[in-house]
Amino acid sequence: MKKYLAPLLVECFPAPSSARPPREQFSLRSTPGSSSSALRNQHYRLPALTLALFAGMFASSVPAKDPADSLVERLERLERRLGQVEQENLKLKNALKFRTERLERVEARAGKNAIPGVVPTYSSVNGDASFKIRGVIDADAVAFHEHEGNYDYNSGTGFRRARIGLEGDAFMGQFKWRLEADLAGNAVGITDGFVAYVAKRPWTFSFGQHKAHFGLESNTVDNYNTFLERSMYSNAFGGAGAERRFGLSALYGTDQLTAGFGMFGDAESASRVAAAPDESIGVNGRVTWAPLFEPEHILQLGLAGYVRDDLKEGGFADAVRLSDRPNVRIDGGNFADTGIIRQVESLQYLGAETVYIRGPLTLAGEYGKARAVRKSGLKDVNLDGFYVYGAWFLTGESRGLKTGNFERIKPWREFDLGRGNWGAFELALRYDRFDFSETPVAANHGNHGDSLTAAFNWYLNGNLKLMLNWVHFQGERSPLDPVGSQTSADALAARVHLDW
Repeated sequence: MKKYLAPLLVECFPAPSSARPPREQFSLRSTPGSSSSALRNQHYRLPALTLALFAGMFASSVPAKDPADSLVERLERLERRLGQVEQENLKLKNALKFRTERLERVEARAGKNAIPGVVPTYSSVNGDASFKIRGVIDADAVAFHEHEGNYDYNSGTGFRRARIGLEGDAFMGQFKWRLEADLAGNAVGITDGFVAYVAKRPWTFSFGQHKAHFGLESNTVDNYNTFLERSMYSNAFGGAGAERRFGLSALYGTDQLTAGFGMFGDAESASRVAAAPDESIGVNGRVTWAPLFEPEHILQLGLAGYVRDDLKEGGFADAVRLSDRPNVRIDGGNFADTGIIRQVESLQYLGAETVYIRGPLTLAGEYGKARAVRKSGLKDVNLDGFYVYGAWFLTGESRGLKTGNFERIKPWREFDLGRGNWGAFELALRYDRFDFSETPVAANHGNHGDSLTAAFNWYLNGNLKLMLNWVHFQGERSPLDPVGSQTSADALAARVHLDW
């Protein structure tokens, strides 16, 4: 230490001179070559040298840091910072992914906000609910030609169906709903008005006015019918205890197995009868099983039935009536008619059905029998009927089944003249018979009849089709012949059908 401090001390504190310097040496003014500059330099050098002295002493007391330790600390700091950066980057990635997925969902739902079709389907942006306008137009024209009987048939035109309504789903598809009215005949009547819970697939629970469980023809959507009208058998027996009624039902439905049951009152349009102020009530059920279910190759079997009590008809309590027109609706006359059967305690029905599909070929049939259980020891009335039909697609399409019922026909090539596409063409033939001979009503006792219907259908697309039916019907003791007992006639009927 001494060897470092000695030179500094000598330089800072030089030995004093024996002779006093001249006065002018201490003058603040300096002249070139004077010693005042040297004195000032020596004066100002002292503090700097003093600070350097103390800094050197302090530095000599602190041990020098190993360069390796310093490098390790820097690396550790860099690692910690790198970890923080990675965490921040992960957070940013997650946030970006969330926003991107949310944007995609919003875009997808916004895209569904107006899905194009025959009419658009509207959806909420978050996908919770959607709805669409639905409707059906069936415009008919018919010409009758009577062979036997004395009834003046009404040849002409009219709307068989003119329905408009809304349907949709809500609460992320858990519920479906429908409200529809028919305006045909210049009258307004509610056809469907129900809410269905569909979240517990394959179960569906429905409440409101909807179709009661019955047979294949009756439960298939009207828009998918092969013929202008369902068979007289289906309409007569279904009208007495099924069709659209207000009630609660459950359906278990898969491709191969369906089981439906429900409790139903009267239709919404039923009016109060003073003699029987309460509604009739009944239980309906239907089961189908498809032991063979392959693409374009299906065999399905089924059973259906119902029991109804507290019946009323024509202002009478405990009364029932089964009736239908001859496969055409323009004329209002009933061809099948039991008349009003009174003193009926309950109406019981049981029916069987089968359908076979093989490529463009469809074969189907139903048979059913009803019994009117009468009061006061009166004889029960047995009524029955059936139909069989076959259909063939000339263009190769195949009919499908879904939860036991026929599906919509979609042509392989929809009508487009510009591309030379004509849609789908179908030929069909049906035989239909009913036997109401046991009715106790004198004017109708012995009523029975049958019909043969040939059909040509042109499906322009899945929603638009042109239908042509030729119907030959004949029977006995029909209200269409108030004079004699025989009735026979032909009807040529056409329809333009559009549904959406």
